[in-house]
Amino acid sequence: MPLEFQVAQDLVMAFPTPILKIRVPEAAQINPGLRSQILDRERSEPGQVRSNVGGWHSNDDLLDWPGPEVGALKSWIGRAIQRMTEVTAGKQQQGLNVQLDGGAWANVLRDGGYNKIHNHPGCSWSGVYYVSLGERRGDIPGNGQIEFLDPRMGVDFAELPGMPFAGKHVVEPEPGLMLVFPSWLYHYVNPFHGSGERITIAFNVILRIGKGGPATR
Repeated sequence: MPLEFQVAQDLVMAFPTPILKIRVPEAAQINPGLRSQILDRERSEPGQVRSNVGGWHSNDDLLDWPGPEVGALKSWIGRAIQRMTEVTAGKQQQGLNVQLDGGAWANVLRDGGYNKIHNHPGCSWSGVYYVSLGERRGDIPGNGQIEFLDPRMGVDFAELPGMPFAGKHVVEPEPGLMLVFPSWLYHYVNPFHGSGERITIAFNVILRIGKGGPATR
């Protein structure tokens, strides 16, 4: 059954797109260690080019890195995925095995760096966690913000009052914020302008039906 919700007696919102937003309470204690570990890796590994333009993209093995900070991050991701699955699957979540097989990686953007529009094929949920934002310039609209595109085909064919369709969902980043969204949802990151580093951790999740109870590796 498609995800939908009743907003009034005579109105149902069909085909909504869920985006989970969680502010991690323990982030202030853990983020400095994550930042240090990521910058150390950047100095020792060449990185990859994916959706990133400029900056540094780590290998996809971040959840295998040692240290208590990564362990804390894994537990946060596990809780977020459990919450997302509860809301969207309801009773049907029983029997799902949540696996982080899609990997996780760090992104480091410096002045002028950004991420092109992309999605994450082959996965169920994807997410991003904000470690640090650097010192962003306040005179540039959209500086370092992530934007999600309306995924419905044809919704921009006709104008309606208030333009309720074909818009963008913009998220203002902050350290300790975690987002989880469907992997097919197209998104991008506006260019970061400022000093220091904008550091995030992205991850993918695969839900396997009929493989045992919920779990994360």
